[in-house]
Order: sequence, then C-alpha cells, then structure tokens
Amino acid sequence: MKISGDGNFQSQEWIRKRMDRVFYIDTINKTVNFSFDYDEELIKWIKASDWNARWNPEFQEWIIPVNDYSKPRILSIIRNANFEQKKVAEVGDVDVDYERTEVDYAYLRGLCDSKDFEYKARTYQLEALGFALEKGNIINGDDVGLGKTFESILYAEVTNSFPCLVVTPATVKYNWAKEWTKITKGKRSVSVIESKETKSRRNDWTADVIIINYDIIGKKQGRGTTLRFDELGEIDFKMNIFDEAHFLKNSKSQRANAAARLVKGEKRIQLLTGTATMNKPVELWNLLKLVKSSDKISKDWQQFIYRYCGGYRGKFGWVTDGATNTLELNKLLRETCYIRREKKQVLTELPDFISQAIEIPITNKKDYERAQNDFLQFILEEEGLEKMEKASEAEQLVALGRLRRMAIEGKQKAIEGYLKDWIETERKLIVFGIHTETLEYLSDKFKCPLIAGGVSSKKKQEIKEKWIKSDDQFLFGNIESLGTGVDGLQHVCSDVVFMELPWRPSDLTQGIGRVHRSGQIETPSIIYLLSDWTIDSEMWEMLEEKEAVTEAVNKGVDIRRNKSGMKNVMKKMLTKAKKK
Repeated sequence: MKISGDGNFQSQEWIRKRMDRVFYIDTINKTVNFSFDYDEELIKWIKASDWNARWNPEFQEWIIPVNDYSKPRILSIIRNANFEQKKVAEVGDVDVDYERTEVDYAYLRGLCDSKDFEYKARTYQLEALGFALEKGNIINGDDVGLGKTFESILYAEVTNSFPCLVVTPATVKYNWAKEWTKITKGKRSVSVIESKETKSRRNDWTADVIIINYDIIGKKQGRGTTLRFDELGEIDFKMNIFDEAHFLKNSKSQRANAAARLVKGEKRIQLLTGTATMNKPVELWNLLKLVKSSDKISKDWQQFIYRYCGGYRGKFGWVTDGATNTLELNKLLRETCYIRREKKQVLTELPDFISQAIEIPITNKKDYERAQNDFLQFILEEEGLEKMEKASEAEQLVALGRLRRMAIEGKQKAIEGYLKDWIETERKLIVFGIHTETLEYLSDKFKCPLIAGGVSSKKKQEIKEKWIKSDDQFLFGNIESLGTGVDGLQHVCSDVVFMELPWRPSDLTQGIGRVHRSGQIETPSIIYLLSDWTIDSEMWEMLEEKEAVTEAVNKGVDIRRNKSGMKNVMKKMLTKAKKK
C-alpha cells in the first residue's frame, strides 16, 4: 500500500469500521493521539506519517506531532481508518485554588513562641511549618516574597535539626547568615564558608548553621564530582536547605552531583524555589530525587517522562519538553512533598508590600577603608596634591560623593550576579540606581532598556511601552528619572530592586509607586542590595529616621527625633572608621 500525494490511501481493503478506534487532540503539546487494537498495517501508516510519530507505553497510544508534513496524513488516517474523536478537557498551566490545610495552629504557634523568635509567623507560614513537619522532606515553592527563608528556619529550629547546612547562590549567603542571627536573636551560631581561607578569616565548621554557595560545594574528579571540602562529607548534618533550588534541575551539572552526595543518609531536606515548576515537568525530576520522593510519583524516570512530559525518543535522543497530565502531577506533588502559595492567594495576610534588604559584598574593600579612614590622604595618593587641595575646600561633601561612588563600584560584581540569578525566575524586574555609569554598564550587559537623566517625557513613554510589550526582563532607571512620570508598569511587574539609596525617603516612595499602585494584582517585592562595609548602612539608618519623623507627623505620634541628614551620616562614617 502507498499513500498518494494528497495523503489518501491507494488501497483500503484492510480497513474495517472499528468503534474502539479513537483519537484526541493534545493542544498543549500540538499532537494527535491515537488509540486502537493492535493492527500492524495501521501502525506502518502512523509511523510513515511523521519522523517523530511514536508509541507511548504509559498511555497505550500512538502520538503524531502536527506539522505541515504530517497534517494531511493524519487527516487521511482519521478518515480512512474510521477513527472517532474523543473529547477531552482542555487544560493549560496548572492553577490550583489555595485552600488552607488542616493544621493545629495553636500547637504550631506554641512551638514558635517557645523559641522566642524575632518575628511572629503568619498563618500561612505556620501552614508551611505544619506541612514540613508532616511530610519531612519538601520542596517549598512559595511565591517570591512570602518568606521561604523564614519558613525553613522555623522548621530547622522547632525540630532542632543541627548542625544544619544551607546551600545558596553566592550573592545571598551573607544575607542568610544575617537573617538567621536576627530571627533567633543571636542565640544560634552561624558560619559562612568561603572558597579560600586567610589568616584573619578562617572557615568555621563548628557552628550550628553552615552556609555555603553552590559554586564551591563540589569539584571535578575524573569524569565525576566530589565534595570540595572534606568537612561536607564528615559532618553529620541533620538538615540540608537548598535555596534557589532550581539551580539543581540539571542532574548532570557539577552542583547537582555534589548536592546528591550531600543528601545521602538520614536527614531533613528542604528545597526552596519560587520559580514555577509546572511549565516544564521534566525539571522536577532531579528535585524529587533530592527530596527522596521520586518513587512516590513514578516508578522511574522513564515512566515519569512518558506520563508527565510527553516523552519520546527523537532523532537525537530523548525529547522531554512536553507537559501531560499536569493536574494529576500537581495533585501528587502536593500530597507528597510540594507546597506553593502565590501572593494573591494569601494577600489578606500580607502587608501592602514586602521589603527585603540583602547584604552583598564589595570588591574594593581595602581602597574603600583607606578613603573612609583618611579621605584627603587617599585623594593625595590616588590623584595628587592638586585634587587633594581642591577636595579639602569641601571635604565632607566631596567625601560623601566619592564614598557613594566607590560603594556602587564595589557592589557592581555582586549586583551583576544577583541579576543573573534573577533571570531564572522569568519575572520582570525594575532596577533603580543613581550613578549613570553603573546603570549604563548593566543596561548594556543585559541588553535591556534604560531611563536616565536627560530623557524627555515622550521618550520615557516610548521606552516604557516597548518594555511592557517585550520579553526584556529588566528595566534600568535613575531613581529621579524613572521614579516619576512613568505609569503602567504595575500591569506587568511587581518586583523592584534598589542598588543605591537616595537622600530622601520620598524618592524611595516614588520608585516603589511604579509597581505599588492601582491595577497591581500581586504584592510588590521591594529589594535593597546593600553592603554594611559601605556608606549604605548609614544611609539606611538616616532614611529610617527621616521616615519615622514623616510617619509621626502624619499619624500624630510623639517621638524623640534623632539627628538625621548629610552631616550626621558623615559623623557616623567617621565614627565607624575610628572603631576599625
């Protein structure tokens, strides 16, 4: 038998009407799927319809991708082999309504109160704790800004799971240390591990909480991976926490292989990732293996990809980028190891926006300390006598400007790393700064637009409209330029980063107002990338004092106002320098 040019069978004597021959259209994966009793001749024609036509043993059906070549042949098979269409419910991305879980809130609240934490857990955070206590090893997929860090610390503390190992991206490991210390009011010893030790800075492996970044947990050994530090294999960690766990989706990567070594044995495991995991189910498999729940979802990888990824052997190997039975998969995940709540689902329990200050390192610490300790001597050594004499005419003003510029220059590498990590979230982000050079560098580095000084109102609107409609993730802007007169961003973005701090709280309010305004359906996340080694800490304190005064005036609250402003910032900077 042969198929004619129009896709019709030239010989049809083998065809007979069969009521059990059915097909349905998979709109998600763009295939037509056939079910029928075994028929050797019919199978030949299905195989001939397209190179990637394949048999799925999990569903007991033949699958043909729809394209210009296969379409007439599919129609011919349906018509001439008497297939009947089976109606199936069309489902897109998984959207499961949030329902409160059955937990004993009084018991969980009592556990937390007994630890005297700095913060009081919200109801949904108690639910996450209850879920972890019930399931053991979990994947915490809570939306960005809901407090996954706090939730995992609660779990470690109430179960007394120490020593505890925390693996994070390099840009946030010191923030983890700061948060853990603050939440426990300094009662828990915390150590951050660096790749290289110095005489003044030795890695402490005796602390309750050991924090290390993904880049240094493993190293190549032959064709495989081994742990970089012997202590990682020798210490009996009671809990492993992996922040931004989507970094571990690729089981063949060095970091994933190292992570697999770390989770061996009896210990509690928490994977934290706010990145949606249901768009590409295959990426879940390695995470499920790490939390030791893969066997609760499928008997093996092959069954998993057949059932949930539309997997098949293509011309160049396994193709696993599909999505099938996603609602079933989501149900199984939530029953076994996965918890996820979105901002809009717990909005009634959230403040009007969530703020987070992230501590980041600087690369010019020595030069910064020299400038801070003796500014005029620093200028003399770096730029000569003439510049030093000119700077001495307004030393404090010049010093403040120079220290702020050195701060952003020192933070630039860490900021770049943070933005690279953000790309994994596939969310849009507004990035505010002050110094044009850094904004221009980042705009060019990430090939994303910039709104800075000198841009007309008309040009601002053009840049804004283009960004809203584009796939560009970042919009960079000077706080004064982008912070005012640019509306509509709230419809596509709810996240803002401030790389630097302005002098006035009102400038921060204007910047936050780009996303925190009418039409916003999510709770905005406001992120500050700061370094305690720099003027950032004094600027932050100054802004808090100014904000307290503003709030006191607006609400009629009597306070004892501290001095704030440029002179006080410089005074505190000099005090810090003397202490060092």
